[in-house]
Amino acid sequence: EDPQSLVTNFAAAQPSNYFASRYAEDSLTGGHVIMLGSSQENREAALSALRAYPGGLQVGGGITSDNAIEFLDAGASHVIVTSHVFH
Repeated sequence: EDPQSLVTNFAAAQPSNYFASRYAEDSLTGGHVIMLGSSQENREAALSALRAYPGGLQVGGGITSDNAIEFLDAGASHVIVTSHVFH
């Protein structure tokens, strides 16, 4: 087996908004939605989670000054821009 190959340890059967709704039901704030990749599927999953719990979740992974407002408008309480700051 190639040690550089991607290994998936766990994949949930439920969509991202399911977990966001669970956080909302329990009033848990500050959770992180992290996009691991720049695919449209990842972007849509993040936006779906943010819309399910407006103001309750932060988002990171590929956030730039060009797209941050989209995620804030979708309901993110904060955007995490870590590596973008260094460009």
